[in-house]
Amino acid sequence: MRRIFDKSTPRILRNPDSRRYAPRIVKTRLFAFLILTASCLAQQDAPDLKALEKKATAGDPAAQIALGKAYDEGRGVDQDRRKAAEWYQKAAAQGVPEAQFNLGTMYAHGTGVRKDQAKAFAWFEKAAEQGFADAQFNLAVMLYKEGHGTAENLSRAVTWFDRAGIQGMTRAQYNLGFMYAAGQGVPANSVKAYAWCSLAAADGDPAAKKLCDLIWSRTNAEQHETLTKVAADLATKIKK
Repeated sequence: MRRIFDKSTPRILRNPDSRRYAPRIVKTRLFAFLILTASCLAQQDAPDLKALEKKATAGDPAAQIALGKAYDEGRGVDQDRRKAAEWYQKAAAQGVPEAQFNLGTMYAHGTGVRKDQAKAFAWFEKAAEQGFADAQFNLAVMLYKEGHGTAENLSRAVTWFDRAGIQGMTRAQYNLGFMYAAGQGVPANSVKAYAWCSLAAADGDPAAKKLCDLIWSRTNAEQHETLTKVAADLATKIKK
């Protein structure tokens, strides 16, 4: 069976702030400056660990997440992924989707905990059901890739890509467009494929633009009107 991703299969997200997959441009001339200022920035951003730990120990989920991030990233404290996982676990158990997502990524990659794809899937699912777009994307990825924490289910993958795509996630929009184009998990539909890919292309995804151009080239002027209209209608439904 042909995979929907022509260059590489999708990867589990680590960064909870990566909703739009904006291209990251790193210029070499900035490296020296970043190295020189890194310690100052770390000092400036370091949390008040004593205050955080007091709140976290008392059960404050926001403090538990913040403390987990401090240990996860080594901000103001020696990096300790095991402790990070423990604090994420406490907040995740209270139903906080960000903590559930972070814990899921740790199980998915075996960071701070023993690698366990089934547990990763379970935590992603909890966060996804609360509307956390990155978790929705990761669920779709795991449902697409057989043996990654769950049985392959392309129709369910479409559902979760759709939910993440509606929230504006560029990569989910492209993947969903490709699935409609290839007829994987859904009946092939070039109009819907174009609509989803046009959203991702507008955000700068080159693969999405390539697919849009291909669909456009294989349709006539009358069909172009339909493609444009459906794409415009879908764009009004996207949450910014």
